[in-house]
Amino acid sequence: MAQLIASRVEGEKSIVVEIGAGTGSITDALLERGIPQERLFLIERDPKLVSYLRTRFPGVRVRCGDAVNTTEILSREAVGPVSTVVSSLPIRNLKPRERIATLREILRPLAPGGQLLQYTYSPTCPIPVRRFGLNAECVGRVWLNLPPAAVWRFTREYRYR
Repeated sequence: MAQLIASRVEGEKSIVVEIGAGTGSITDALLERGIPQERLFLIERDPKLVSYLRTRFPGVRVRCGDAVNTTEILSREAVGPVSTVVSSLPIRNLKPRERIATLREILRPLAPGGQLLQYTYSPTCPIPVRRFGLNAECVGRVWLNLPPAAVWRFTREYRYR
């Protein structure tokens, strides 16, 4: 699954934010894909995992914090417009209010043309796209993952007036 997610991230000049980096399997795939360490930013809320990630990826900026504070964390770190947000958050498991607040926050730093990549174990789209004005595309399913997972790509709708 990490390889599928990384395959959807383009460009050496992209700024990539990974939220809920865990033990770093997606981080590793992003680095293998060629995303420069200085253009990769990780947000993880578990202090023990933050310490582990800092040791495992010494050139990558890792900050301890909650996804609902993404904008504040990125602005403190002077991280500019983000090309890709990779989310490992269990979006469907969040309470409705928490889900909406978290999604607003992780979508806010996206540059025009940016994307959110989210995986889910659910067979359906994990985000209420109409509410957020998003386009959704299932970019692949990983049947050998336990449980099987789907990777979704979200972009903002651009309406011409």
